[in-house]
This record gives sequence, C-alpha cells and structure tokens, in this order.
Amino acid sequence: MLTLLPGSHCDICATEYSSQCLPHSIPCGHVLCASCSRNIVEKSSARLAPVCPFCREQFSIDDVRLIRTDFSTSGWNTPRRVPKSLPPDSTADVWAKREDKLLFSNGTSRARDEARRLEEKVAKVAAKRCSVEEVSSLQNELEEWLKSASPQDDQAYSLYLSAALLRAILMNHVAHADASKNAKNIEQSLKLRLEDMEKTNKNLESELQRYRRDYRDRLSECQSLKTELSRVKAVASTLGTIPSPPPEPRSRDMSPPPQGAPSPAPLLSRYNSLHARSTSMHSTSRPSTPAAYPTRSHTPLHTPLRSQTPGPMRLPTPSPQQLRSQTPAPPVPVMPSRPRRLSMTTSPPTTPKMTRSISEEKQEIHERWLPPGAPDDISLVKNQRYARPGSVTPKSRLARSPSPSRY
Repeated sequence: MLTLLPGSHCDICATEYSSQCLPHSIPCGHVLCASCSRNIVEKSSARLAPVCPFCREQFSIDDVRLIRTDFSTSGWNTPRRVPKSLPPDSTADVWAKREDKLLFSNGTSRARDEARRLEEKVAKVAAKRCSVEEVSSLQNELEEWLKSASPQDDQAYSLYLSAALLRAILMNHVAHADASKNAKNIEQSLKLRLEDMEKTNKNLESELQRYRRDYRDRLSECQSLKTELSRVKAVASTLGTIPSPPPEPRSRDMSPPPQGAPSPAPLLSRYNSLHARSTSMHSTSRPSTPAAYPTRSHTPLHTPLRSQTPGPMRLPTPSPQQLRSQTPAPPVPVMPSRPRRLSMTTSPPTTPKMTRSISEEKQEIHERWLPPGAPDDISLVKNQRYARPGSVTPKSRLARSPSPSRY
C-alpha cells in the first residue's frame, strides 16, 4: 500500500489525491488520477492507441491499475499539531514564504496546463487532416514553448518529439510540393511535344497522300501514253513501211568503180575503132613522123585498161542540201551506161556528164613519140593511122600512153 504525503496531487490535472481522487498507475509506471487516464483514452483517435503523456508509451483502459492507499497512517489522519505561537516580529516572514510557495505552485500549474493544451492540439492535428498553415502554426507554438520551458520538465520531452514530428511533416510536404510542381512542368512539356509530333505526323500523312495521288496520276498517264503508242504503231504498220534513211553519199572519185576484167576481144575492137576515128580526123592537120615501132607481142593484156565508158557514178554537180527538213532527200538517179562517143558536141547543161573532148592539144599529148630506126614499122604506123574504123590492129601497137592529167 502507498502512503500519501500531504500535498500529493495528479501531475496532469494537479488535483490533490484523497479518498475521492485516488491515484492510478499505467504500465509505464507513471501515476495519474482516474479521470485523466479516462480522458486520454477517450480523446485518442480510433486509428491511434492512447499513449502516456510523459513517455509516449502506449496503454489501454484495461491496463490502468488502482493504487491502494492507506489513509489511516497518512498525514491526513494524524492529529494536527497546534501551531506554536510565533513571536509578533516573525509574522511577515511567514506570509512571505506562503506567497512564494503559492506563486511557484501557480506558475508550475500554468506551465503544465499549457503543455497539456499543446499535447491535445498535437493529437488533434495527427488525428484529422489539417492544412499546411495549421501544422506550421502549431509547430511554431511548440518551438516557442520549448524555448521558455525548463529541460528537467517531463512534459518537455514529449513536446520536443511532437515538434520534430511536425517539422518532418512540413519538410515532406514541401518536398512533395516541389516534386509535384516539377512533375507538372514535365507533363506540360511532354504534352506540348506530343502535340507538335501529332501535327508533324498529320502533315507527313497529308504529304504522303498527295504523293500517292501524283503517283496514280502519273501511272495512268503512262498507261494512256503506252496505249496511244501501240495504236500509232498499229496504224503505221497498216499504212506502210517507215521510209528508209537516205543513202550515204558516195565518194566523188572520177575513176569508175572496179569491174571485172572484160574479154580482150571486144575491148580490143572497141579501142581500134576509136583510135581509127581519131587518126582519121587529125590526119590532114598534122603530119605524122614515121618512126620505127619496137617489136611487141600481139598477145592481149590481161590487165584491164582504162575503160572508155564511164560506169554509173554520181553527178559532178553538188546535190541540193537539206534545208532543215525532216524528210530524207530522194536518192540520186543512176544514169544508164552507154558507149563513149568521140564527138565535139557538149552535153546539155541540165544533166552534165563527164565527156572527153578531142582537141589538137589533147591529141598531141596523147600521141606517143616513136623513135626512128625501124623502117618496117613505118608502113604499119601509116596503115594504122589511115586505117578504117572497122579494121583490127594489134593491141600492142595501139596502146595509149598514160594521160598526164592522171598523174
């Protein structure tokens, strides 16, 4: 059993223990009255267990135990002593002591009441959802009270913990607010980028559609051109062949194209007739000097002599040039070959031909000088010069000297 001394009271409500206010104990060992323990349990939130206001240890209403107190041996049951008579000069000292005691007890009780109020306020803030301003104001109040409170007070420890908890809550709130702000900024920037990408994608899709339309148009145009080309080819094949390109211009060589070697008999007869005609025309104009011919073989030559009849060739006149005409020029008509005649007439100017005129100068050039010394051959030369056109003379005697114009 517990023996109470005079002046023992509850540390929470400051009520003096008596038979009407019995002391009670909780599991942590602190002593308080029954009403205070009941109030702590009732005012605690449902999600939080009631705790000791001094050490913050949890307890329940079933853990509260009544402390047995012996009031018979306590100071209240002993007979009071009669105060001694004090001398009259010591009365002022006694009253001064009493006033100091009352003042000290009153200050302590006010500090405890303030601490109890702050603890209840902290419990309410923890139990319900409060704004940042309320938590910040409560944390400031706790800081002010802790500055003026004595460190030896038991309630100061619990309020220190409450202030630290509120400070951590505020710091977490500030960090969460900053993180939320940054997240919102990032989200806004991502939304803007997404909108830009959607616009770009839409533009690209429209451009792709335009390119596809152009491709279809070009494809249809190519198909139509192919059909038109095939139709034109079919019409051209039905109308006629395509005109051949103009022939390449031949070389303007005055010599006739190479031909096969003619038979010696017709060539010899033709040459004799021409030579006889030329000698008959110029017999009176110039006397021939008798000369002796060297003895030659009368075997006809196998090498082809110069043909007196020109083969088919191009006209010596320049052909008309194409004056920016897309149609090819008509081919040059080929003149039929005919025997060459020694006549003084000239060809008509419309169709010029390569004719060989016989004059005295040319005849003198073509005459071959024969040295004298063969008297037997003079008669042959005279006979050959005055022979008829139809007579046949040896080819070796009538061989013409090469014309100087060719060299």
